Amino acid sequence: MNIAFTLASGAAGAVVGLGTGWLNVVLERVEKLRQEEDEERAEYEAEVVKEADAARERGEQPEAAAPWLPEKYGWTWLEWGLGPVLGALAFGLFAGRQTLTWSALETFLWMAVFVQIVLFDLKHRLILDKITYPAIVVAVGLSAVTPGLSFTRSLTGALVIGGFFLLFHLISRRGIGLGDAKLGALIGAVTGLGLDSPGHLEAIYAVTGGVFLGGAVALLLLVTRVRSLKDPIPYGPFLCAGAVLVLFQSLPLT
Repeated sequence: MNIAFTLASGAAGAVVGLGTGWLNVVLERVEKLRQEEDEERAEYEAEVVKEADAARERGEQPEAAAPWLPEKYGWTWLEWGLGPVLGALAFGLFAGRQTLTWSALETFLWMAVFVQIVLFDLKHRLILDKITYPAIVVAVGLSAVTPGLSFTRSLTGALVIGGFFLLFHLISRRGIGLGDAKLGALIGAVTGLGLDSPGHLEAIYAVTGGVFLGGAVALLLLVTRVRSLKDPIPYGPFLCAGAVLVLFQSLPLT
């Protein structure tokens, strides 16, 4: 292990993590998320008033409406705290198993992308097309020069994993979001899938690990009553965690 390289990479990762936080704040404005929430809240409050008036006309006491829980925007602990921590940990973790090579730089790129996705999904339960679509194209394009990967395996991983999640989205009546399906395609492109060999199933290992990890955490939150069955639980962070574990495991020992 090159301690100097590891420490320097961790510091760079912290800066990158902070940068993803800044990017997310910008994306909130670009996507007009606050305006959309204001419109949804106005519609919700109008519907509550309408139902209350209808109840009074029937001579009934209006039921208490559930309070609107607003989302947070701008800089929060996710951007200035969690982002730098995740970036530093991810960069430092992979730097401990690599030297400064093209493979290491490419790995750092995907760590930065995953940190952005994790932060935005935790905050807004959204995975943006503006991130996943270009990242998929870049992943497939870089696959020809990525050690242990190929254009065919990268494209196959994107199509198979993305298609599986899309099918699950349709048959489960949107039990999983389209954003997660596109993230699955990205993970498939980054990790690769070779149907001709049992040794090239990294994409399947990544999403399977992510799904099991997400299920375990969801069950824990339900048992401890931190979340209920009605509360949405973002799966993007768990899918990213599965991809990170597979990418790390695939690195040769140095």
